[in-house]
Amino acid sequence: MKPAVILPRALDRKAINQAVRAEINLCYTCGSCAIECPVNRATNRLHPRTLVWMANLGLTDELLSLPDIWFCLACRRCSHVCPMTVKPAMLLAHLRWEAVRRGVVPPPFPARWRELQVGLHEERYRAFSRLLEKEESGKGDGTAMDDPAIPLWKKASVFDGYRTNLTSCFACGECSSACPVCHDRKIFDPLHLFRSALLGDPRSLLESPALWLCIQCQSCSEACSQKVRGHLVIRRLRRLAEEEGVVSAGFLEQWRRQDQRMLVDHVARTEELLQR
Repeated sequence: MKPAVILPRALDRKAINQAVRAEINLCYTCGSCAIECPVNRATNRLHPRTLVWMANLGLTDELLSLPDIWFCLACRRCSHVCPMTVKPAMLLAHLRWEAVRRGVVPPPFPARWRELQVGLHEERYRAFSRLLEKEESGKGDGTAMDDPAIPLWKKASVFDGYRTNLTSCFACGECSSACPVCHDRKIFDPLHLFRSALLGDPRSLLESPALWLCIQCQSCSEACSQKVRGHLVIRRLRRLAEEEGVVSAGFLEQWRRQDQRMLVDHVARTEELLQR
């Protein structure tokens, strides 16, 4: 049996480069994107590096038929981490658009796919809330969190020596518009978290499940014209929640495992939707 031979399609590669400017030709297969991708870490089913190299070979038709391009959460962590400024997330967005344009998926599919994305984060919110209720019921009344002596906004202004510029926020909403998790603002809204850190009740903020829905993609920080480093604000608030005893290390490990299971289920549901 002769080995399969892949013949690069230069014209298709050129068309992709011109369409998205994703710098795919700069990829040297370091694998940073695959390590950073939350879906790949949970499922081993989404390898941005592989998709980038298929695009480099001009395998457009093959890429459009892959379910992998629909597993993406559009968090852009793969693009942020790339040392060569390759933008796999931009490539995947282009491939999804092309799949719709060419009729690889039916016209109603994108709306149903978006509903799946919304449902994933609703499920994550409910799951964390249930875990937190169990955690709080096991503590009893003696471990209630005390209100911080120092205002919360001051504590959230610095994370590991880096200024978060939290006080520069003037509630423009750029962060919410850029956030891939912010589908339903009642469930997760980065702007609400930042304004609550500045003006709200510390207890209710540190006990909010929304703190743990963030996938640390840095989209809020990238979008902010006032240079508020929103992802660092959320990391600082998470650390404060641990320090104040709102959540424990064991609790967070339970959440990590459950979050991974939900991503596995999300990939399975996406495949099922594609097969309809």
